[in-house]
Amino acid sequence: MTTPTTISYTDLTSETVDLSRQLEAAFGKDSAGVIAIDGIPKFVEHKAKFLPKSHIISHLPALTLKSLESEKTLFNAGWSHGKEKLGDKPDLAKGR
Repeated sequence: MTTPTTISYTDLTSETVDLSRQLEAAFGKDSAGVIAIDGIPKFVEHKAKFLPKSHIISHLPALTLKSLESEKTLFNAGWSHGKEKLGDKPDLAKGR
């Protein structure tokens, strides 16, 4: 199994660091298709604030959730419950 590529938050936010090699490793041929970001400032605190809100979002009215979908990102951003696929089956594990 291919392991995810990890880059630092500092490198990601730098205007001088070239991340081409890491992006190729993360998303190129025979890659895992995943990139991890390490060293995000206050990550644990932000996650603790944000995660409980996901339950609230998942229970918004259907029309509101529809407005949060982002087909142009292949549902990698915004609301995507059941839109992304795992193999040939919709991913219903997220968002509920």
